Amino acid sequence: MDPHSSRPHLLRRLKVGLPAAAAAILAVGVLSAPASGGTTDDAADPGTVRLLHVGAADTGNFLGALVAPFEQETGYDVVPTTGGIDIFDQARASEADIVMAHLGFTELQQFVIDGYGHWPATVMSNTVVFLGPPTDPVGIATAADPVEAFGMIAEAEHPFVVNNLGETRFIFDTVWNAVGRPAGDWIIDPGLSGPAAVREAARRGAYTLWGLHPFLMLQSSPQPVNLTAQIYGDSLMQRILATVVVRRPPGRVNEEGALALQEYLVRPDIQATIRNFRLEGFDMPV
Repeated sequence: MDPHSSRPHLLRRLKVGLPAAAAAILAVGVLSAPASGGTTDDAADPGTVRLLHVGAADTGNFLGALVAPFEQETGYDVVPTTGGIDIFDQARASEADIVMAHLGFTELQQFVIDGYGHWPATVMSNTVVFLGPPTDPVGIATAADPVEAFGMIAEAEHPFVVNNLGETRFIFDTVWNAVGRPAGDWIIDPGLSGPAAVREAARRGAYTLWGLHPFLMLQSSPQPVNLTAQIYGDSLMQRILATVVVRRPPGRVNEEGALALQEYLVRPDIQATIRNFRLEGFDMPV
């Protein structure tokens, strides 16, 4: 089967229910030509699609249930594997047919620029959340959006620990600017990132920001923290996850199966499944 033969049909399907900008990005990616050079003599198992993904793509063991209908429909066996911080190095080493990672990764952009992957197709997002004491002393659970929530914390001058990890620092800077750049000792920046910042917030009874997925992983560890998560359905808090089909050549990849999986993931019915997924204790998409 020629993996390019069904692409006009795929393009029509990609545009359904997606913002115009996203559809344009997807269209460019789907219509990209494969890189030249290399050999296909060492191609991967044509019956298996190796899906290498960041941990946040499988919150609540979501991916297995999501791809099961695809396996039944197509006969492909999808093998999801969680990648590390070197996820695109793994893909360069032919350890994946398709990669699902955050669209903002510089490594993702370079992977495509270098000719190793097709243009990314946006599939879903995961979320950054406010974390705070279980009693929610400021009452941010009633806030309409993250800016209002941070404004409530600022007005009360309740301790807030800055988490310097990538996207969480960006979101803090954004909401801080949005409410007028307040100052005071209640803003605490000990130079910590990730779980260290979260543990410091718990120690101080403070609020902070972090990704929902790593927070849930921390809470399932032997040393959880006394904080709870507050989700806001706001684009500021969402981190886009995209799929990148690994090109052949270079590498031993099942490009045809990967393209089929990518088409499946952006189908309207599968997008609805993603939209409707809920974690226990949360009444919003995650």
